[in-house]
Amino acid sequence: MIRKLLLKIKTSLALKKNDAIRISDAYKEAKRIGLLYSLDEKRSDVMLDDLIKKFEADKKQVNTMAFVPLAAKISDPGYAYFNEKDLNAKGNWSKESVTQFKNEPFDFLVSLDWNQNKYTQNILAKSKAKCRVGRYEEGKDQYFEMMINPNDDKYTTYLEQVYHYLTNVRNG
Repeated sequence: MIRKLLLKIKTSLALKKNDAIRISDAYKEAKRIGLLYSLDEKRSDVMLDDLIKKFEADKKQVNTMAFVPLAAKISDPGYAYFNEKDLNAKGNWSKESVTQFKNEPFDFLVSLDWNQNKYTQNILAKSKAKCRVGRYEEGKDQYFEMMINPNDDKYTTYLEQVYHYLTNVRNG
């Protein structure tokens, strides 16, 4: 309980104090893309793999980080992940891979979550990414420089639009 309260406070403070330079490069000039997501039944591994392959075909380095809730009872999903237990009593991430991910100066950090949760919001708030991208959700604009409002409620549409809009980012 205290950890969750500290997480909320630290996320709010991170939003106010984050000094990352938020100037996005044109997609053609971008080198690193981060994908942050939570385990979700809407998104299949195939959908995620297809998106990663598109970015890699464009010569982008792609790093992923997944939030896997303890309730999912998955001990090692085979990819970079974190869960509630990786948050220490002071409200800081104890897992080194999470710390590295949030400190990585991605050209674009894309949240693939349909609905944000407090754990991924914390990473978004603390991120050093130049441009944070996510699905439009009312009241969540402080976490993103670019928000995408899909044409429908299909998750595949959202992923297609993420790729479409990112590839169309141009300088000035």
